[in-house]
Amino acid sequence: MAIASIRNFGQILSRVQSHPTTYRAFSAATTGTSDCTLSRTAEQLSQLSTIGYVYLGEVPYRKALEMQKQLCRRRIDEIYALPQADRADLNLRQFSDTLILLQHPPVYTNGRRNHGKLQPDEIERLHALDCDYVETNRGGEITFHGPGQLVGYPNLYLKDHFLATKCFVKGLEYTIAETCAHFGIEAKTIPGFPGVWTSPTQKVAALGTHVQRYVTSHGFALNCTTDMKWFREIIPCGLEGKTAISLQTLMEQHGKPNCDTSVDAVLPILRKSFAKVFGCNVKPLEDVSPATFKFIQELVKL
Repeated sequence: MAIASIRNFGQILSRVQSHPTTYRAFSAATTGTSDCTLSRTAEQLSQLSTIGYVYLGEVPYRKALEMQKQLCRRRIDEIYALPQADRADLNLRQFSDTLILLQHPPVYTNGRRNHGKLQPDEIERLHALDCDYVETNRGGEITFHGPGQLVGYPNLYLKDHFLATKCFVKGLEYTIAETCAHFGIEAKTIPGFPGVWTSPTQKVAALGTHVQRYVTSHGFALNCTTDMKWFREIIPCGLEGKTAISLQTLMEQHGKPNCDTSVDAVLPILRKSFAKVFGCNVKPLEDVSPATFKFIQELVKL
């Protein structure tokens, strides 16, 4: 889940501030996103359907990856089997948009640009840490997923939400920033630099997405109580001199060591932030689409 190298945070902020439209987006991410429309009109926002969410607990990364592949294929097949004039009619579809939330056992993942580039001895070293290594079709470079990290895989048909890919990614960044704001943490996003940062060198959440025929997969990973030792074994997202940080560590730095930043505590806050930013209702998946819920549950059990 990559982000372009940030050599001087102050210089970038100065550059961002020189462009009013860009600076408003940066400010929205740091001070709140209640007025964020993600470039959509009021009429479009009024047409948005309910998104289902499901929390799957801890799921091995390879199993979650296969689940996403099969769900995306099923959705693409269902949507594009319809005549073009009927594709916006949700009543003709069995499967719904879903925000999949989960955790993973320890795993290092790499993006599509780095397929086959990691040397065998380096992969062996990572395996020796009792950690899996998986190359994926998402954007970005190497990162870590593990216990204490809230991972979100939004499976959306972007046309239903009147979203371009860039606006979708902005929405994910804003969602993380809004979640951090609940804890009194100022999190920054900068256009052109995916990810959510709490200082010039510390990133609290990474992003890496994949979009095929307007259907999204992969998403974000928010460090809640994640053990930072795993990140010290790699150069996260290929960024020299940068590191990851967790909400737990940030709250300790803010003099609130007893604040509950567990995944269970953060999950409902993030869900509400997602609904606020994307402008739609987010309800339990089993109530929104029993067929989608059953499909995912069956895939996870395999």
